[in-house]
Amino acid sequence: MLGKRFQSTISRFPYPSRSEQFKYYEEQIESIKQWWSSPRFKGIKRTYTAELVAGHRGSFNIQYPSSIQAQKLFNLLNTRFDEGKPVHTIGSIDPVQITQSAKNQEIAYVSGWACSSVLTTTNEVSPDFGDYPYDTVPNQVERLFKAQLLHDKKSYSDWLQNPKRDEVDRIDYLRPIIADADTGHGGTGSVMKLAKLFAERGAAAIHIEDQLHGGKKCGHLSGKVLVPTSTQISRLIATRLQWDIMNTENLVIARTDSETGNLLSSTVDPRDHEFILGVVDPVKPLSEVLYEAEAQGANSEHINSVEQEWVENHKLYTFNEAVESKLKDLKKMDLYANFLQQSQNKSLYDSKLIFKRLSGGEEIFFDWEAPKTREGYYLVKASIDVAVKRVIEYAPYADLLWLETKTPDLKYAQEFAKRIHQVYPDKKLVYNLSPSFNWSAHGFTEHDLQQFIWDLAKSGFVLQLVSLAGLHTNAVSNYELSKNFKDQGMKAYVELVQRKEKEIGCDVLTHQKWSGANYYDDLISAVQSGSSQTSSVGKDSTEHSF
Repeated sequence: MLGKRFQSTISRFPYPSRSEQFKYYEEQIESIKQWWSSPRFKGIKRTYTAELVAGHRGSFNIQYPSSIQAQKLFNLLNTRFDEGKPVHTIGSIDPVQITQSAKNQEIAYVSGWACSSVLTTTNEVSPDFGDYPYDTVPNQVERLFKAQLLHDKKSYSDWLQNPKRDEVDRIDYLRPIIADADTGHGGTGSVMKLAKLFAERGAAAIHIEDQLHGGKKCGHLSGKVLVPTSTQISRLIATRLQWDIMNTENLVIARTDSETGNLLSSTVDPRDHEFILGVVDPVKPLSEVLYEAEAQGANSEHINSVEQEWVENHKLYTFNEAVESKLKDLKKMDLYANFLQQSQNKSLYDSKLIFKRLSGGEEIFFDWEAPKTREGYYLVKASIDVAVKRVIEYAPYADLLWLETKTPDLKYAQEFAKRIHQVYPDKKLVYNLSPSFNWSAHGFTEHDLQQFIWDLAKSGFVLQLVSLAGLHTNAVSNYELSKNFKDQGMKAYVELVQRKEKEIGCDVLTHQKWSGANYYDDLISAVQSGSSQTSSVGKDSTEHSF
C-alpha cells in the first residue's frame, strides 16, 4: 500500500514499487483537480491538464514559503475588494525601507525600474528598458524576503520575552511581496524560469506586461512596442503552469501598456487587427524610403526628417476608419454599423471580404505594411479601447488586471473599471500611483489627493502602489541631509536624523538592535553559556545611551 509517507514525496527509502509510484501519480492528479476547483482559482482558465502537471512535478514535492505568502495576499485582497477598500503600498529598494514600511503597510512592492536604476546583478545601472539580467529583480526579492524573515524572528522573539506580551501586538514583518517581472525576459521558457525564480525567492505575486522583450520601455516613456494579444496570454499561461508544477498559489497580474503603446511587433493575432494603422492608397513603404536616404549618405538627423515628412504626408487609418471613408465616398454609410457588427474580432482578410459582400462587390485598398518602422514594427492607434479589449482577453488567465495610464485621472480609471466589470465583475484591478505623474499639475485639491486612493478602490482598484516611493524618499532625505551637513555638521545630523528617529519611534535609531544584534546575541549566549564578557550587547554597548 502507498502509505502516508508517500503522499508528499516518493523520493524516500525504502523505495516504492512501480505500482506504488503510479498510484502516487494518480493521487497527484486527483489532488490537483481538487486544488483547481477550490475558491482560490475561481474564474481561472487553464489550457493544460492535471495529468500534464502531475507528470512534470517529479517525485519530490517541495513546499515554498512564497506560496504561504500568496495565500495571505489572496485573502487580504479578497477581503479589501469585498469591502471596496484598497491595499496600498510604497515601493521598497532595501531592507531598511521594507522593514520600516511593514509597520504601516500590509504588502511590499519591488519595482523593476528601481532595480534597473539602483541594483542589478551586474552592478550596471541604467534606465528601465528591461535589458538588465533576468535574475536582477528575483535577487532583490530574495534579499528583501530574507530581511523580512530575520525581522520576523527578531520581532517574535522580542514579543515572547516581553512580560506584557498579553497587552501588546508585535509587528508582522512578513508582508507579501509583489514584484515586477517586466515582459518575462524572453520566450516561453524564459518566462517559466523567471516565474520559478520568483517563487523560489519569496515573491507572493508578480506582474507581467504586454510589451516586447527587447523593445520594452518604462510605461511612462514613449516608443513602447506591444506584443500580440496571444503572446501575452502565452506568458500568463506559462507562469501559471510553472507555479502549478511547483504546487504554489502565487498570484499573476496581467498588465497592459496598450493605452499609450503605439507599436506592435506582429499582426499574427486577429484580435489586434482593428487597431493597426495603414494607408488607403498605394505608396512606397517608409522603410524603403529611409533605406534609400541612408544609401545616399544621409546622416541620422536627415533620416529623421525624412521619416517625419513621410508620416506627415500620408494619413494613416485603421481598417474600420478606411471602411468608413470608403463608404462615405460611395454614399453607403448606412452599411457601416452592419459592417462593424459583422467584422468584430475578425481578421483583416475576413473584414475585407465582409466589406466586399456588403458593398456589392466593391474593393478596398488598405496597406498596413507601408508605415512600418525600420525595425519592422506596425503602427497602432493606442487608446483606452485597445487596453479594455486586451485586459478582457487576459482576464481568464490572471488573478488581477493592471492598466498603465498616462495621467492620474479618477473618472478615466472608473470608466475603465466599469467596462471590465461588465464582463468580469469579480476581477480585481491594479493602479500605479506613479511618481512619473506630476500630481500637482492635474488640478487636484488637497481633499482630492487625500481621497484618490479610496475613491479608486470603490471601483475595484484594490491593489495600488507608489512604485518608486522608496527611490524618491531615499533621494529627498539624503539630499536634504547632505546639503545641511555641509555647513551645519553634526547639528544637521542630529536635527534631521537622530531627533526625528526618536520622535517618530523609528527603531533604526538603535541600529545595532534593529540589525538583529540582540537576537543573535541570545543564540550565541546559548552556545557559549557563561561568556558574558563577549556579549555584543553588554554594558559597554553605546546603544544603552538611547
